[in-house]
Amino acid sequence: MNPRPLDAEMLKPSAYPRLALEGEPWAWFEQACADIGAPVTPAHHAVLEALYSHLVGVNTWLNLTRLTSPAEYLKFHVFDSLTALGLVEDLTEPGALCLDLGSGGGYPGLPLMTWLPDRRWVLVDSRGRKAAFLAEAVTLTPCRQAEAASFRGREAAHARPDLARQCDLVTARAVGPADAVLEEAEALVRPGGFVLMLKGPSFLDQERQAAADCAERLGFEMAQELTMALDEADPERFLVLFERQALPRHGGQRRGPPGRHRGRPRPGPA
Repeated sequence: MNPRPLDAEMLKPSAYPRLALEGEPWAWFEQACADIGAPVTPAHHAVLEALYSHLVGVNTWLNLTRLTSPAEYLKFHVFDSLTALGLVEDLTEPGALCLDLGSGGGYPGLPLMTWLPDRRWVLVDSRGRKAAFLAEAVTLTPCRQAEAASFRGREAAHARPDLARQCDLVTARAVGPADAVLEEAEALVRPGGFVLMLKGPSFLDQERQAAADCAERLGFEMAQELTMALDEADPERFLVLFERQALPRHGGQRRGPPGRHRGRPRPGPA
């Protein structure tokens, strides 16, 4: 069965009522962001309410996410995305070309461009309907150098030659196995650029080893692996950073031991 034709008017944020982010979920989010050094301003609040309202509205007819309550949205979409903010800020400068691969509903790209609007952001999804949603969503952020595009990473040389091997940073969250992400990102990242993946607990063991093997083959180095948690009782998640080398490396050496990134601090032993 063919999907129904896309109604451009139903993608517009103005088609949906404004929903509030307030109360306990908002208080939790503000404190969580303060813990990682990402203060939330009234302007951020307004943008997030607009993004949330748009996401929930479009999600009624286009499958973007199953997490739609205010608490789920703030924790698992926005805050999870912002755990990468410090790294993105350190790795890139104003004007840098940052691409969110397999962006889907727009995370981590939309929160990151809201906090770092002075970078150039491209949200990429291979599914045209989701890319059309993203094209509307980016207009709600303060980033004036933001766009959405529909193609697969490996197709960059033909689909978007202006992006091929030009990206300073490629981010990926909930896209697929890390080695598959590297295969797609390889056509996008410039030498000296980075791929930053936000991974769940399943990253350990086989996925991690497959990613390390793939990185060596494609000319990436696993530069950093940071553990974090969204809250004290939550399982650990991982921020995994790969650096693109000018030529493939044959040692597969890491640049340093794994670190622990800010999640919510865990209590120590009594």
